[in-house]
Amino acid sequence: MEQNLDVDEIWRALKPWGRYQIRQLSFMWVAILLTALHLLVVVFNGYTPQFQCAEISPTNHNSSINSTYDVTYDECSVTISYNQSNSSHTTTSCLNGYKYNAHDDISSFVTEGLLLSSVTLCVETLPMEWRFVAEVTGVVSWTTGIVMLTPLSYIMQTFSWRYLELLLALLSVYSLVEYWLFDESLRWLMANGRLGEAEKVVRKAAKMNKMSFDQVIGIVKAKMREMEALDKENGAILVASDSDAVIETYIPKNTEVKKYSMIDILRDRLILINSIVIWFVWVTNSLTYTGLNLITPTLYGNRFVNFFLLGAIEYLSALTEFLLINRIGRKKTLIILMGIAGASLLISTLISSLQGDNSALGYLATFFVLMGKYGITGAFSSVFLFTSELYPTNLRNSGYGFACAFASIGGVLAPFANTFHRYVAWGPGVVFSIMCFLSAIMTFYLPETRGRELPTSIEELKMWYKEHSGIQTSGTKQNKDFVEPKMN
Repeated sequence: MEQNLDVDEIWRALKPWGRYQIRQLSFMWVAILLTALHLLVVVFNGYTPQFQCAEISPTNHNSSINSTYDVTYDECSVTISYNQSNSSHTTTSCLNGYKYNAHDDISSFVTEGLLLSSVTLCVETLPMEWRFVAEVTGVVSWTTGIVMLTPLSYIMQTFSWRYLELLLALLSVYSLVEYWLFDESLRWLMANGRLGEAEKVVRKAAKMNKMSFDQVIGIVKAKMREMEALDKENGAILVASDSDAVIETYIPKNTEVKKYSMIDILRDRLILINSIVIWFVWVTNSLTYTGLNLITPTLYGNRFVNFFLLGAIEYLSALTEFLLINRIGRKKTLIILMGIAGASLLISTLISSLQGDNSALGYLATFFVLMGKYGITGAFSSVFLFTSELYPTNLRNSGYGFACAFASIGGVLAPFANTFHRYVAWGPGVVFSIMCFLSAIMTFYLPETRGRELPTSIEELKMWYKEHSGIQTSGTKQNKDFVEPKMN
């Protein structure tokens, strides 16, 4: 198979939603669903009910048995006040352990003691005009995992948390055979000159989609000749769409296979600036999304119902992303959803601070937290797709890795949201809101990637960034030649 064949044209010739592509995506959807179960089960297995020190005998701490006393039990200490002529106080630790709220009849480890590759494969298994669908269906799969987790956790809440972990482990036995189920990314194989393996993938896909290998290659070459002829006739390939989108067809002339490292990102100033922006957006999304999941028990209402609703709302996020991301672009979608998340969480925080004993305000505050979860979920999903389109093929998975390394900062900080909430009830909401607003503003600097072929080399990426990065290019008028895919 030839090196210079257009990968997107190969996928188009194979029919974007053929049996092969659906098979590959299905394996990834299952993997994503199981990942959601394991990552978020900590909300239930690590649940901390209301507790205080267990009762002790105050007479053991004072020689005067006849003295009267008052005992105050806190979460981590016991204070004994003796009413004598010379009153005194004694503070001690929880000598007899802890006493948990009788209404929380549950078991958790408190009361005793894959994803990146899937995303990359998803977006590289479909042509340009269908990449957004791969990302949206991935969100649906993730959300289904969250929704499934709620009834499982509720049913097993009175058993040891170990049994729930064991159940989830049994559901994940599938992961033992994943290596033999997935095929390597065709785009990655082509970009790295592994043409023999690439040909095997195309032949396998053609057979499953009831086509012949020669037929597929013939269609691809004919389309590339047509595009080359159009290029020569017009002097340049027709571009674009609205003020933020550009259409280009990737027709590689150079068959040299180039290897890149993350150092290449740090060397170029423009690529580095755009990367810093996207890294901050990842930190914000990771911190806010994970933080909202972990503070579920602090919301007004039943914690199981709240967690279920916080999960189910993500279906609406997926629908919104599906409707917007290919119509108005990745950048605008991300900005809108980050703005919704920031505004909703700020309103929820304000209502919570005025709530008092008013249950109506409590439920209203929870509603706005749901709206914040709706916004941040759509934004998080959008940034997954956006990031994949901002890096060339041989840096794409590494780009994800670098972004997720920064996102892990948010993941590490998120568990402290609960503790922060105890001391400063309005703190987490304000922090989440400010970071969401900052991320929305910073995203204006990034280039729009809708309708653009995935870059293969650093050179292509640099040329694209120089022409389309920054707020100053957002007003540039361009001719439209983008047709949205028909939803047959």
